[in-house]
Amino acid sequence: MTVFLQKNTKIILLALLALVLAIRIPSLASRSLWYDEAFSILFSRTGPKAMLQGTLGIVDGTAADVHPLLYYTLLWAWMLLVGQKVVVVRFLSVLIHLALLTLLWYLMQEMFGLKQAVLAGILFSFAPFQVHYGQEARMYGLLSLWLVFATLSVWRGIQGGRHLLPWVAFGIFAALAMYTHVLAVFYLIPLWLSPLYFRKVRLFRPALLSALIAIVLYLPWGLQLPAQVAKVERAYWITKPTLVDLVQTVLSFISGLPIHASWLPVTLFCALLVIVLAGVITFRAVRDGDPGAERAIWLIYLSAAPVLLLFLVSQIRPLFVVRGLVPSGVIFLLWIAWVIAPREGRRVESFLMIGCLAIAFSIGLFSRVTYRGFPYAPFENVNDFITSELEEGGVVLHSNKITMLPSYYYDELLPHTYIADPPGAGSDTLALPTQEVLGLIAQPEAIHAVGDARQVFFVMFERELGDYDALGAIKHPHLSWLEEHYRLIEQTAWDDLSLYRFESRENVSID
Repeated sequence: MTVFLQKNTKIILLALLALVLAIRIPSLASRSLWYDEAFSILFSRTGPKAMLQGTLGIVDGTAADVHPLLYYTLLWAWMLLVGQKVVVVRFLSVLIHLALLTLLWYLMQEMFGLKQAVLAGILFSFAPFQVHYGQEARMYGLLSLWLVFATLSVWRGIQGGRHLLPWVAFGIFAALAMYTHVLAVFYLIPLWLSPLYFRKVRLFRPALLSALIAIVLYLPWGLQLPAQVAKVERAYWITKPTLVDLVQTVLSFISGLPIHASWLPVTLFCALLVIVLAGVITFRAVRDGDPGAERAIWLIYLSAAPVLLLFLVSQIRPLFVVRGLVPSGVIFLLWIAWVIAPREGRRVESFLMIGCLAIAFSIGLFSRVTYRGFPYAPFENVNDFITSELEEGGVVLHSNKITMLPSYYYDELLPHTYIADPPGAGSDTLALPTQEVLGLIAQPEAIHAVGDARQVFFVMFERELGDYDALGAIKHPHLSWLEEHYRLIEQTAWDDLSLYRFESRENVSID
């Protein structure tokens, strides 16, 4: 087997790259854009200068937005070449995943060997968590790429003694990761401490050099961090995580989320069995003096430490979002690939784990393809329906930005307008400078958005009604205002999205 792999290394790598394409490309158009993806496109197409203003513009002493601009700038350049259609925009993430798979291939070869590299490539190709973010028009695939580059650099630095080049590369890739997403720091800190794990204290001097390089390169953006931190402190939607979030993170690494409720028990069982068996096999490897065990535990450390560090910090200032841990999910797969590689006398455990992973992956991939809930909706079909029913002077009113941006992306000619999030609320993330750059200014109340329109199509996710119920509100305030001043003609459901068609009441003022 090993001889075959060595003779066909390039062919196997090409086959794995083809597998990534085969799994990700067919479903690029399987669901509509959601808010974050629509924002990525609409914001990126404004260009670097406008994006700087839309991100760093100050509102009440805080930055307009919290995300760095490296991914958005790359997407801007990509769209100049290929356009703004959903499939071609998402294909950028597929290309990033091809580069990421190639990088994982070389990392695993250097750490363990060809068999483990092949298994890592297969797991990465099929893992639902990775498939999802290998298709979405967001920055998480790019974040994983930089952080795996950084991991490879540290590995080579640890193996190469006092050679400085890997540590210089680490500093550069660390800065690129920070320019992609600020949560990169929760991976970079444990990675930077890796010489301590390998008991090579002498390497802290080159490690300090890498930290200095990263800080200097990141300094132009880092000077803006206080205003961005203030933005998070003032209002952000993330809540304090609990132990349930840790369980969901592990489940995401294995099967992805959400999972259809009927399959959740099976998925949880498979995930638990994978973790237990992987732990047992790793423990036995350490006990038996397996030369790869120390490296495998390093992978456990790199997949678990960022999660726990982010969890602990989030007890003070909630920042915990599972998608920010996609790079840790990649490293988790590398550990699992090492574990399931067949060993003498332990093939039963390996095959049992492979079976559990196959079940969990299948459930996760199917759930992803068939999921039609929040925040996804058939925005393009809803726009088509509105167009067929819209009368002259009619207005399409969105309860907030979550439906506004995707709907606007699919049809900019419709008279879309939307209501601003309550100031200071956790949902108040689209600041005025960003709205101005987008050319989409929110209205404070329904009456300002509607004006004297005689027909109103009101769009919102049905879950908003439950959100207002939880706050003790008797009714959704904007929907209530429309029902008071207009006559409800029709309500239709589009998966989790509700569309209300109102017409004006005769001889009733809406002042």
